Amino acid sequence: MFDYMPWWDDETRKFADDVEKFVDEHLAPIGMELLEENKDPMEIQWSASKLCIEHGFHPLMVLAEEQYGGSDKGYVGYTILNEEIGRSNVNVNPLLTSVFGAGPIHLFGTETQKQKFLRPIVKGEKWASITVTEPDVGNDAAGIQLHAEEDGDEWVLNGWKRYITLGALSDYHMLYANTDPELKRIYRHLTAFIVPTDIPGITIEKINHLIGDVEMANSVIRYHNVRVPKENMILDPGDGWTVMTSALNIERLGIASVVGSTKNLIETARAYGRRRVQFGQPISRYNGVQFRMANISMKMHLTRVYIYYLAHLLDTGEADMFTFALKSSTAKIFGTQSLTENALDALYIVGGDGYLQETGIGGVLKNGALMQIAGGSNDILKLFIGRQEFKQDVDTRMVNPSVRGPTKEDVKEL
Repeated sequence: MFDYMPWWDDETRKFADDVEKFVDEHLAPIGMELLEENKDPMEIQWSASKLCIEHGFHPLMVLAEEQYGGSDKGYVGYTILNEEIGRSNVNVNPLLTSVFGAGPIHLFGTETQKQKFLRPIVKGEKWASITVTEPDVGNDAAGIQLHAEEDGDEWVLNGWKRYITLGALSDYHMLYANTDPELKRIYRHLTAFIVPTDIPGITIEKINHLIGDVEMANSVIRYHNVRVPKENMILDPGDGWTVMTSALNIERLGIASVVGSTKNLIETARAYGRRRVQFGQPISRYNGVQFRMANISMKMHLTRVYIYYLAHLLDTGEADMFTFALKSSTAKIFGTQSLTENALDALYIVGGDGYLQETGIGGVLKNGALMQIAGGSNDILKLFIGRQEFKQDVDTRMVNPSVRGPTKEDVKEL
């Protein structure tokens, strides 16, 4: 039985039940077969993704409104689906990547752009990827070097992108370019474009082979005199930073939903701990094993409550995107760090058997580590959170005057 949040209405609970049933009947058996037969999960991710689409469970379809082919279940529905897919051990990376690639269109696109680009992506007819990272640009996204120059009714793109998930296979690149290389207006120097991949001048220079199993067609891409119509620009020139950071906030909420994989970890550890007998009793009776199990359980439940709280803020319109950046970064850091730590705790409970492919622990561990890097590395996001916290005004009600020092009011009195 899906663990509902107490504030959900009947419609949301029914949707959670429908997703759970779909995963149990369709995705989970595929995931179990992959583990038992020691197959590469990459082999079936396209067929599994299309299976989700056929049943109406494309994450973007759940998120988008009905007029664009979606079911309009909001961010709560989006989070429910991500969590449940996560426990299936089946990789549907083409779907998730398309969410991140098409997110800016959903958030900021014109009606024409939504009908032309978003609708076919929602229906699973087209695929999208997000292109931010460059050879010399990683977490410092403001340093994007790929240049776009206006030429009549078109923009001409020149530069490189790398580590682009699905880059070689997607139909559209959600691309961010520098339109003010002299940085006359910092944070107003980037512009967002929807770039169809069949435009001349786009070259896939390399496909990266990664150690994790969540990435696909991870590409190095060259753009040489690529001409993009003005109508493919999201918002106005210089709005790219706003578009990108807002979309990344949604991406980080999606990444935090890897909590679904922790469900597998806790059930694997529970089953093994009860069965495995050492020194005359099941290992589940030993304090050390119970401590590790407690770690997994606490982090899983805390992550779930927080991500559904954030989804609720978005659905009700109570989320301010600036403050939401702090919250989504917190969710992403805690969720991905917890997943990696949970995988290690599960591995230590299961012991040597945890290194067997059929437990699935190894795959979760690798991907948990990768998710701490993707979508903005956890270390960089911690710096962002720390800096923003120090910029906030001190609530003098809670701080002794000897700690906070004199205020303006104190000086006036003197």
